[in-house]
Amino acid sequence: MFRIISHNENQTEKNRSGAVRGVSARALALCAMALCLVVTLMVTTASLRLTYITDSAGVRQVVFTQESDPTRLMSLSGLEAGEGDRIYYTAFSGNLATLNIERAFSVTIQVDGTEQTVKMVYGTVADALERAGITLGPDDYTVPSLDAFVTVGSKIEVHRVEYVQTTEYQTIPYETEYIYTSLYYRDTDRTTTVQKGANGECVVTSQQRWVNGELENSTVVDVTTTVEPQDNIVKVYGEGAPVSPLTGPDGTTNPPSSYSQVLTGKATGYYSKSGKGSSGLGLGYGTVAVDPDVIPYGTLLYIASTDGKFVYGYAIATDTGIALQDGRVLVDLFYETYAESVINGAINVNVYVVG
Repeated sequence: MFRIISHNENQTEKNRSGAVRGVSARALALCAMALCLVVTLMVTTASLRLTYITDSAGVRQVVFTQESDPTRLMSLSGLEAGEGDRIYYTAFSGNLATLNIERAFSVTIQVDGTEQTVKMVYGTVADALERAGITLGPDDYTVPSLDAFVTVGSKIEVHRVEYVQTTEYQTIPYETEYIYTSLYYRDTDRTTTVQKGANGECVVTSQQRWVNGELENSTVVDVTTTVEPQDNIVKVYGEGAPVSPLTGPDGTTNPPSSYSQVLTGKATGYYSKSGKGSSGLGLGYGTVAVDPDVIPYGTLLYIASTDGKFVYGYAIATDTGIALQDGRVLVDLFYETYAESVINGAINVNVYVVG
């Protein structure tokens, strides 16, 4: 048996099938969107981290974010980095992270008459100078020392040191040397300048230490004499002082403790430019003229006035003369200046024959 379906019934059936298909498509689309949302949420949640933010000034914050860039994290927390601050970001397993901010402190540097300030988290004095762009010279130093660590409120002093060498010409004053002689016993106030004094000269080299432009000390490092001074030599009266520089057997100018004989007679004084006596021996203070038949050449004598006021001292017989050979004079005493030979005059003396 056949059913005849009219045109209207056929159309209705088609409409019902289309509606079913439309509802199924929408439901499928909604499910797909929900699934995507869930997947996205799961992915996003998996990448989020619990980040603890702290700084040395005492700030504490916690943010839940997938950001790992320190600058963005600080922006999220409303914090700003100052000059010299140090930022440390560390991510841990389990979606945990930390962001630590070490705040810099001020370090004051006094240098070259100015004061500079640098910001530091940690470091030594040397680090602070480097940060400030300050260079030390080879002799410069700091207080505290370069290896000392800086802290909050640290103050560094830079001391500039310079060494300067200077030269100065200075006068070397002459000294006065006194030669004592009993020859002036008749006029004890008499003096004779044997050699006139003259100042010398020297170059003094000093090393100066300058600290921060001020002279700290000066040390003499060298003294070089360029002109030797010449002593002023003056003869003055000295009681019992011998004219002769010669010494006796005991190595002194004291009177001899032993002798072979004593001759007494007149002593005169003489001066000669010849330089040698009749014996061929030289002439000078401590040489005398004698009668070689009485006192042989080369004999060591000690001569003093009979009253003890005049002492010629030790002498060697080296010369002779007519007055000595005819017996008018016992001994003629040599002087290195004509004036002294005149001062001697005639004196009664004892001549001790020593050897």
